[in-house]
Amino acid sequence: MNIRKPWKQTPSYKGEEKAESYNFFDISSFFRFDTHRNALGVLSDQTCSDLGFEDLFMFSDRTASRVGQQYLYNLMRIIPDKAGEIERHEALINELSSHPDLQEELVKDLQILNTHEAYSIASLMGIGFPAVPVWRKILFRICGFLPSLLLLLLYFYQAGAWLLLLIAAILVTGVIHYGNKPNNLNFLISIPQLIRLLNISGKLSKNPLFTELGKEVPEALSSLETLRKASGHLRMESKMDSDLAVILWAIMECVKIFFLAEPIAYHKVITLLKDKNRQIETVFRFVGLADSLSSVAFLRKSLPYYCLPEKPEGEVRMETEEMFHPLLKNCVANTIRIEGRSILFTGSNMSGKTTFIRTLGVNMLAAQTLHTAFARRMQMKTPVMIHAALMLSDSLSDGKSFYLKEVESIRDMLSCSCSEHINLFLLDEIFKGTNTTERIAAAKAVLSYLNTSNNIVIVSTHDAELGTFLKSEYDLYHFCETIANGILSFDYKLKAGNLYQRNAIRILEINDYPATLIEDAYSVIRQIEGR
Repeated sequence: MNIRKPWKQTPSYKGEEKAESYNFFDISSFFRFDTHRNALGVLSDQTCSDLGFEDLFMFSDRTASRVGQQYLYNLMRIIPDKAGEIERHEALINELSSHPDLQEELVKDLQILNTHEAYSIASLMGIGFPAVPVWRKILFRICGFLPSLLLLLLYFYQAGAWLLLLIAAILVTGVIHYGNKPNNLNFLISIPQLIRLLNISGKLSKNPLFTELGKEVPEALSSLETLRKASGHLRMESKMDSDLAVILWAIMECVKIFFLAEPIAYHKVITLLKDKNRQIETVFRFVGLADSLSSVAFLRKSLPYYCLPEKPEGEVRMETEEMFHPLLKNCVANTIRIEGRSILFTGSNMSGKTTFIRTLGVNMLAAQTLHTAFARRMQMKTPVMIHAALMLSDSLSDGKSFYLKEVESIRDMLSCSCSEHINLFLLDEIFKGTNTTERIAAAKAVLSYLNTSNNIVIVSTHDAELGTFLKSEYDLYHFCETIANGILSFDYKLKAGNLYQRNAIRILEINDYPATLIEDAYSVIRQIEGR
């Protein structure tokens, strides 16, 4: 969970970056429910961690509702197998961008679902509702009718026996009523929020701007009208928050016990939720997508520059111009062209290798999911499934060393490398958990295996020797630094070719390590290199 300062949207919300608390368990609930049937694949937890997905999401999230927030999260976690939803609705984004009044009206409508309780709507689609036995429905209806019948008999015959039977019947209905209360409470929050969703989707679907987006919504809403009516008692109970309301609630409780109205309505709601799951999802997706499109429009306005990804020609797999990372202030932009071969970076510590790899991965992700690239120009073949192994660590709970975790992650990459679609493999300092000789040998073998016509491999290393072994298979680039007057500086600019320069000991030297220690380190290097 990433925590920021409390934040509340206002009617004047213009799509600025939020500063709220992000509970990713709630935000990801729709993602956990979705089957992702139209996806090429789903980003793994490891890849999300390596790319800083949660930080990217918080920056990109300019939604006005919790439904939109959940939908956007799901949208950004999956790689579409064809053109993504944002790409298919570029015309609508342009309309929102060019007509701020329309977007402001949309935001105002969507903010009704900005409460934390609105997260619970997704749970209505993810719960496997059990079928209610027919005998229980019949029994409850008989019990609900019995007090009325006994009261009528008591009125006509005025016998003590009928009074005792009436009291017994009310006690039975009371036991059933309060025995069902825990089940009812599960929907006390989600059902009222669902009704809000239905109301908003009904209004939006009548807006000419969203008519095409919500073609199936009117039919879904018509089908859900029975659910709206059946859940009336839940909506009413959720509003009981004043003294007068409590008195009214007590009177209503007596009426509901007498007629056993609540358990009977609960069974009806359960049945409808089970039968109308597809229609609820249709409405949820409609509102979520509309909010996500608005979010992308806001996001683009906040960027110094961006572009829509294009299809390349010939052997070009990806080409970018002045690509940057949106989360880095004063980020140094870089240009790269990947054509036919993969990429290996060498470079000094802190020179920008890992940051560039993350920048490339973030852009490949945003280009496919948000149809937005953080660059002047970007061409790429799609779809591309993204796999990363950049920030691996050992696991004390699993009893696995860093090297074993790395072995398992790269094994998974090897399995994915044989797929028919394009894969992007991002690796940083491959096999750094083992000795130099075996590291170079194993890394060379793995990188050669991954580098097929369907795969793009982007890898960094401190081992300049690895570049020598792979120069016929990989294009070589490097980042470097300058040291002047004891000051270390980096330009973070990508440069062609391999780099044999080292700076680790030089950094120790300018940070006032003892001179004897420095000379000892250099003497070891001379011995290793045979000088």
